[in-house]
Amino acid sequence: MTQFVSAAVIGALSPAAVLATIAILAAQQHALRNAVLLLLGWTLVLVGLAVFMRAVLGAGGGGLADSTKAILNLVLGQVLISFGLRRIVGHRVAAQAIPHTPGWMKALDDMSALKALGMGALLLLISPADVAVYLSALQGIEGADLSDPVLANIALVGAIDLCILVPLAIYVVMPRRAGRVLEAGRVWLVAHLHIVAAGSMLVFGALLTLSGALHLLT
Repeated sequence: MTQFVSAAVIGALSPAAVLATIAILAAQQHALRNAVLLLLGWTLVLVGLAVFMRAVLGAGGGGLADSTKAILNLVLGQVLISFGLRRIVGHRVAAQAIPHTPGWMKALDDMSALKALGMGALLLLISPADVAVYLSALQGIEGADLSDPVLANIALVGAIDLCILVPLAIYVVMPRRAGRVLEAGRVWLVAHLHIVAAGSMLVFGALLTLSGALHLLT
């Protein structure tokens, strides 16, 4: 359960995906189309990784040995803690300057459909912490005694998709106010999301480390 929740929370807080979605929705041309394609590319990678893990671990749900799971949790916990500490250090350095929008977001102002799809896939693949936590959660789902692991996989993908779905929903539901709301969200995210993401990584990293260590010691 810890693996599932950590993957859902950290994925839903993915700063690169949130900022990329806001930048695309603020573009003058094909904003909605490109945002949907960004979501599609992001989701296809999630689904592809889930299919890969199911093929590797087997559809029977046997999963890995308990000791191996404990070691993986221990390693993943340390990885999350290290990424969380790096985000905190980076946030403190950035706090000395005026918060600014990352330069790569300027490239999202006018994108082709194919580039938007590819960007969605790339955003996840260049986020090692997100991928590591997601793969750990998939392994936990396949190894758990669940009546419908496929449904659990779908729920996990849906939770991680929230980083793109939420700004997309704001754009669709509130077309007149979306610009102001999303711009306010962008400013807040640039200033604060690094520390929020770092906090989630540190908390779940500590939980996974503790879970793995306790299992190995008992």
